[in-house]
Amino acid sequence: MYKIKTRNEDKIRYLGELGVFDVSDYIYQKESYNSFIYPSVCKGKIVKLFKVLFSNNCIFNCLYCANRRDRDCPKYRFEVKELAETFYYMWKKNIVEGFFLSSGIDNDVNETEERMIEVVKILRKKFGYPGYIHLKILPGVDEHLIKKAILYADRLSVNMETISSFHLKRISNEKNFNNTLLRTLKKLSYLSFEFPIKYGITTQIIVGAADEKDKEILNFSYSLYKNFRLKRVYYSGFIPVINTPFENKKPCSEKRQFRLYQADILIRKYKFLPSEILFDKNGILFLNKDPKVLWAEKNESFYPIEINKGDFYQLIRIPGIGLKTAKKILEIRKNTKITSENILKKIGIPLKKVAPYILINGKKIKKLENDIGVEESNSTIFDDVV
Repeated sequence: MYKIKTRNEDKIRYLGELGVFDVSDYIYQKESYNSFIYPSVCKGKIVKLFKVLFSNNCIFNCLYCANRRDRDCPKYRFEVKELAETFYYMWKKNIVEGFFLSSGIDNDVNETEERMIEVVKILRKKFGYPGYIHLKILPGVDEHLIKKAILYADRLSVNMETISSFHLKRISNEKNFNNTLLRTLKKLSYLSFEFPIKYGITTQIIVGAADEKDKEILNFSYSLYKNFRLKRVYYSGFIPVINTPFENKKPCSEKRQFRLYQADILIRKYKFLPSEILFDKNGILFLNKDPKVLWAEKNESFYPIEINKGDFYQLIRIPGIGLKTAKKILEIRKNTKITSENILKKIGIPLKKVAPYILINGKKIKKLENDIGVEESNSTIFDDVV
């Protein structure tokens, strides 16, 4: 364990452990360096984030939440200077590479947000910290505080938690979906036009707490991407927490969360419409197969694609060919024809996977037994900045 420079080591470990519920990447669930240090991805490289809550006190009593008002648990709050010094110490020692700060709403939303902003202001102005900061914007906060947050953070986010007023009532009777959560996200999006945010805006949906269907979730995410210029929607699988009303509720499976990220990428980067994604009769993604492969199997008439003629958007509809490899194919075609599968193999395309869907100079690929290509569409789950 790392030695922490703070007056209350229990505080930082406890508030750091609660940081797991604020998702900044899918990868965090697979690996954790410490109770308060989480791996995330920046430009293909795993970086260590110091992810922590400013306070786990909260005025709200959401049924699933570890920070709910009535939960019997230790309650901690950082002092502004204490938290700034703690992070800066760990950064100088190369223990962490970036900062993710969230919080429960401790007494008053504006007061809590102002204290969080003061932490990052000290890091920028007093300590000259130049690195990555992701700051959570609390729902219902005043516009002038969002403007202040934009001055110091590289990424801002607002937790939507769920997808509609109907679903929010299943987990909280105290929050207002349209007038608080959605309105805050709209404010942030609007301000980002005037004051661009380096790594954009994100949000988080808790999957499984309010019993949303995957089809509903992805339709909602599509509307957020279209209307609010969101960089990412993160899907946090519901985890039951002891001493909450939902402590016996079934957790969200990791497989479901993974399929949501795959489908999200198809919508966000591959220009699929939500209506093109296949779901079971209950509106849930099929867990046993990649949604891109399912689309291909349902749309046989779209294939085969001649590898020397297909345009970019035709190529990326081929299972096994992603954004990067499609661009490589187009680059190769500027100078020469692709005459054999060996050329595709050299740029990392899994031949066995693409074989049913392509032609090379009018001919199908021969049957393959062994293939070591990489499935790019899966790796792009981790393609974004933290």
